[in-house]
Amino acid sequence: MKCVAYLVADSVDIKAIPSELRLREVCFIRLKENHIVVFPYGVIVIWGNGNISEAMLLLKDHLRGELSAKKMLKDEFDLDFNPSHEAKLVFQDQINIKEPLDLELVALSHPIAQSIRLMQFEDKLVESINKISHIPKSLASYGRIKESKSKISKIQGHLYLLKGKINFEHSVLDKPEFFWEYPEYDELYHRMADYLEISQRINVLDRKIKTIDEILTILSEELNHRHSSKLEIIIILLILIEIVIFFLQDVFKVIN
Repeated sequence: MKCVAYLVADSVDIKAIPSELRLREVCFIRLKENHIVVFPYGVIVIWGNGNISEAMLLLKDHLRGELSAKKMLKDEFDLDFNPSHEAKLVFQDQINIKEPLDLELVALSHPIAQSIRLMQFEDKLVESINKISHIPKSLASYGRIKESKSKISKIQGHLYLLKGKINFEHSVLDKPEFFWEYPEYDELYHRMADYLEISQRINVLDRKIKTIDEILTILSEELNHRHSSKLEIIIILLILIEIVIFFLQDVFKVIN
């Protein structure tokens, strides 16, 4: 048996899904051989054979911003329901539990779902940073950014949207409220979260967001510099025109 997590959409309307067990942040579904935990931020965790097709048929009318098959993210673990006494909860991508209790599966699903959502944030940030990595190099080599004002504004808009989306959804990476209601499963959450290095990855994510902030500051300063330079040129031209008019009128008596 397996545990397979998929990021399938931007969000899922879990309130409208028929559910055997409805909790504050998830819904739990039994579907043939699978136990499925559905999260509102677009992640489903399947415990069983890992087959996603039946789950997608059930959820298709409740998905918002459904991802194409190429854009879906996936993480997978093997399951052992008869672990030895000294076996770790999770080791080398194998989860070891004695029996598939519903709430225990939900507890373990939370950090797995957070991890795959975090994976999406990581991918988007890396992609964006790679696209703008030439900006500091351009400043170092030429003392200016070569892109047009319009292109710089578009880069700014993209970065602000990305940063806003990540900050808005950052709460999905907080400890779920489920564990305030079921504190007996708190240790399971922390052990799985430690294995998936969620805290360390969030710290790296925050540092990358700071890099985005630094790039945004550079872009803003560049636009301000260009605006100031344009104003200076206009002022200089106006002064030159005034000087020319002065000479034509008062020195050469061309203008009455």
